[in-house]
Amino acid sequence: MISPKKVQQEPHVLHKMLRVLVADDSAITRDVIRRGILAFKNDHYLDVTFVADGAEALKVLKSKKIDVAFIDIHMPGLTGPQLVSELPNTVSKECLTIAISGRMDEKSEAVLKEFGAYHFMQKPFKAQDAADVFMTYIVMTQTYRILVVDDSATMRKLTKKILGKSRFGFEVIEADSARTALQAIVAERPNLILTDFHMPDVDGLELAGMIRSVSERIGIYMMSTSDTDHLERSAAFVGITGFLKKPFTAADIDSIMHKRLDLDTPKFGKTRPMFTFLERPVNSNQVFI
Repeated sequence: MISPKKVQQEPHVLHKMLRVLVADDSAITRDVIRRGILAFKNDHYLDVTFVADGAEALKVLKSKKIDVAFIDIHMPGLTGPQLVSELPNTVSKECLTIAISGRMDEKSEAVLKEFGAYHFMQKPFKAQDAADVFMTYIVMTQTYRILVVDDSATMRKLTKKILGKSRFGFEVIEADSARTALQAIVAERPNLILTDFHMPDVDGLELAGMIRSVSERIGIYMMSTSDTDHLERSAAFVGITGFLKKPFTAADIDSIMHKRLDLDTPKFGKTRPMFTFLERPVNSNQVFI
């Protein structure tokens, strides 16, 4: 996971109350996680609750909104998978859940993935490992300004809805053409751009070329119902960061954001290449010009 020293925190994130639950019947493990979390005590107000069994953990998850939960898979009372399966019925249903254990069987893994667990940490781990995961949460919940470019108001609305379901925080700016997109880039300075390929006058490839002529740093992702080798290779050639084939989901957004921010891929997260041609087998008789 990302190191706390690698990310400069935005001022609006500082001193936000973060509520953490550590549920493990091992006092040693609870102390390791405690030391990892305390690395952030100077930048955030921390409300950390420690419990030793699943039944007590469920009470906490129901009584207050937890942001990050470290949950042991093998606990008395309720096991980790049983506890995570109850999360949708609590006020903490959106918390970032990290399963911890010396081992994880296939059944537990399936349940944890089904109910939205984020990552798995195998015991024994160090305090720094817990700190890295906690830092990942902080990075994910910062606000990233994203420009959505599509001539269809319906598609912009749908894309905004998908972004709202992502684990990452976004401030969404909309543009209905390349012209308004370029104006928004100057005025709003977005961190990322999602642009449709099929647009009148200037398409997504041309727009990306215009943007790249003035900025190499901004992340540009192109959306399209087509994902042909030719289109994706053209997108890569003009400097587009990644390709999203419609329809896509919040899990796809999470995947590209992890890559964009250099975050490790979580155990239960979706993995995808930035361009699908990178994972397709190459025909030995195929020639690219």
